[in-house]
Amino acid sequence: MIRGAPWALVHMNLTNELSQLIDQLEPIARPGGQGRALMVMGAGRGDGASTIAREIARLTALRSQRGVWLFDLDFSTNPQAKATRAHGGTYDATFGRTPFWSVQTDGGRARVVARQTVIENLFVTELQRDAGRVSQIGLRPSEAYWRAVRDSIDIAIIDVPGNATAPLSMVADLDGVILVADERQRNSAGLLARRQAIESRGGVVAGMILNRSPVSRRAA
Repeated sequence: MIRGAPWALVHMNLTNELSQLIDQLEPIARPGGQGRALMVMGAGRGDGASTIAREIARLTALRSQRGVWLFDLDFSTNPQAKATRAHGGTYDATFGRTPFWSVQTDGGRARVVARQTVIENLFVTELQRDAGRVSQIGLRPSEAYWRAVRDSIDIAIIDVPGNATAPLSMVADLDGVILVADERQRNSAGLLARRQAIESRGGVVAGMILNRSPVSRRAA
């Protein structure tokens, strides 16, 4: 699942199948020390993209040296930070650059940090804010930001919530997008539309995972 790779279709039985999938990725530590940035995007709400993103991040962290960061774009509720039991100190998630996000709240300050999880070498982003709800979130391209990310960590996994379309503005900066669909309610037209939307913005669809497949099978 890398830029320029042929379209791949994978029927998924989570850990075992994902382990095989990650084995087929180019080495986590690239020559020259450059990391990678991959987005995991559901074709629809409830397709299990967040679970897939978290499991990819966990499995790649097991073989990572510089660390894996799981970017949770659900800034309002931080579900990935809760699921991975983020704890301990915080790290500046901006990498000293203008990040791809902007967050406004009804009152007080807000910042996105990365926190260590219970998995060694796995960090997850979390929005920390003063009292007040999140009133506006903006996403934008930021090539310099992702270049700094690749210089600092082995792999970034970006989890896109539900039917969000704003993250499409980022796809050209990334190494690939993995689409996730629910095998039980696959919407072929919707998947094609999502793929076209990604490619029309300069992104690369590295592959598609059919989640909750009753039979584990693989087809290229």
